[in-house]
Amino acid sequence: MCFSATASFAVGGATAIAGVAALRNVDSPRALPMALVPMLFAAQQAIEGALWLDLGARGGEHVSALSHAYLFFAEVLWPIWVPVAVLLIESGKLRRLMIGVIALLGLALGGWLLDRIFAVPAAARIVDHSIRYTGDDSLVPWMLAVYLLCACGVLFLSSHRLIRLFGAVVAVGFAVSAWAHYATLISVWCFFAAAGSTVLYFHFRTAASAAPVGAMQTAPVRKADG
Repeated sequence: MCFSATASFAVGGATAIAGVAALRNVDSPRALPMALVPMLFAAQQAIEGALWLDLGARGGEHVSALSHAYLFFAEVLWPIWVPVAVLLIESGKLRRLMIGVIALLGLALGGWLLDRIFAVPAAARIVDHSIRYTGDDSLVPWMLAVYLLCACGVLFLSSHRLIRLFGAVVAVGFAVSAWAHYATLISVWCFFAAAGSTVLYFHFRTAASAAPVGAMQTAPVRKADG
């Protein structure tokens, strides 16, 4: 599969449109983090689109603010943001307890990966029509397992069907990316996850359509005077 600046900008644009539509259907501040996921993916894809152009112009492998910004989204933001977003829209005590534990793991892992981004210059280069970032395959197996739990597995604990569907899309995207593009796993997986995040629009549209039914109340009947 051939990726490019055009592909990144196209997916980013489509994801941004879905994100705006999702935000228009949000009826609670607690749902905002989840509704913002497509917009964050759109920003991440825009960054990689700009990085594609930069790499094409300069050639070779080099470190830039764009590669650092992209890895901040991929390695730091997502394992922290996703569990918190899921936690805020759940009400069941057991679900919240399990998701809360995962959120703490994500915070610890994200902090460690942030330190690594500053410690190891985030270089990027084009490999097999994708972008390879320094450290793409440096996570030991147990750390990768924790990352997958925080960025993907936690979605399956949601009580909302379409959130679980989003989790399935992200999981399939990881499997395909690891099998076909392991050398550039971070770039390819985030590309598929960004496209899959458009599912969240349907979650919020469905929730908005159902909300008025549950919120309907019978107006009190006032007795006529006299």
